[in-house]
Amino acid sequence: MSWPERALIVGGGIAGLACARALASRGIACEVAERSSVWPESGTGLYLPGNSVRVASALGIGAALIERGAAISRQRFLDHRGRLLFEVELPSFWGSVGPCVGVARSDLHELLLDGVEVRLATEVTDLAADNLRAYDLVVAADGIRSSVRTSLGGAEPSFVGQASWRFVIDGANEIGCWTVWLGRAKSFLAVPLGGGRTYCYADVNVADPVDPTAGDASRLAEIFNGFAEPVGSLLAAARTPYFSAIEEVLAESWVTDQVVLVGDAAHAMSPNMAQGAGLALEDAIVLAETVSRGLPLEAYEARRRPRIEFVRAQTHRRDRMRSLAPPLRNAVLRLAGGRIYRGNYTPLLEQA
Repeated sequence: MSWPERALIVGGGIAGLACARALASRGIACEVAERSSVWPESGTGLYLPGNSVRVASALGIGAALIERGAAISRQRFLDHRGRLLFEVELPSFWGSVGPCVGVARSDLHELLLDGVEVRLATEVTDLAADNLRAYDLVVAADGIRSSVRTSLGGAEPSFVGQASWRFVIDGANEIGCWTVWLGRAKSFLAVPLGGGRTYCYADVNVADPVDPTAGDASRLAEIFNGFAEPVGSLLAAARTPYFSAIEEVLAESWVTDQVVLVGDAAHAMSPNMAQGAGLALEDAIVLAETVSRGLPLEAYEARRRPRIEFVRAQTHRRDRMRSLAPPLRNAVLRLAGGRIYRGNYTPLLEQA
């Protein structure tokens, strides 16, 4: 393709703002259209492994991200009673790739938004509209329920059999590192964030994509009854946990003419590898490099898809592991947890 002069980015989330920054840095004029009329208050957090922080640095926000967030030096895997299964010393694994960081989603969004103009309350559903002919490139960064993907006849999200809840609380200073408690077909994760906050994520295997608590936080505490402290205390401090069914998107193609899908619009998956944000940031860098070299959009997909599919395969393996009977799963993790972790993440030490 010829060098695009004007790009329309549909979606003002992490993927869309990252694309705007990456494309603008190469002299491409970008307009960002966001269907929401206001930025929603985000009560969730993110754990960003080293490869995610590396690409944030490539987008010019790495230092600020590290300053706002909390450095995570260790991951601890426990059974539901709090007994150690294995742990990973993160600096020794990620090395010079970058630190691992816990950060509020709103902080990452704010850093990406700096210097990017966004038209709020602007929905793009008709890609054949005359006013889109002014753009050389349309980037669909409108999330797992992408209206652009739908308009192109793309696949709908598919449920992977898990319900999840997310919330951020102040305090919980006893959580000094990334810590997960693994129960029978359920888990509870706590991650320190910057500013004295703690991000909590809970999930459970379910048959249907509906909230089994019906929005009653006390029922969430019942689901995790019997988990070691501080799980109970963290749940008691949760005001309004954000519920979502875990879904994935298997888009057959990410490119149609001058339209390209990025982030969750192209490849949403289970969050158990903590790669959603990082893969979206990588998409932005690779897309900008591709079009600025005059390569076809198919070259972007060809470069990205093997890495995406590798990560997806790891999420499926982790889901199968969590479904094992706890005595077997715990024995496997005590014996081979470190080796499994290295197998999950070693390919991501390489640049995208």
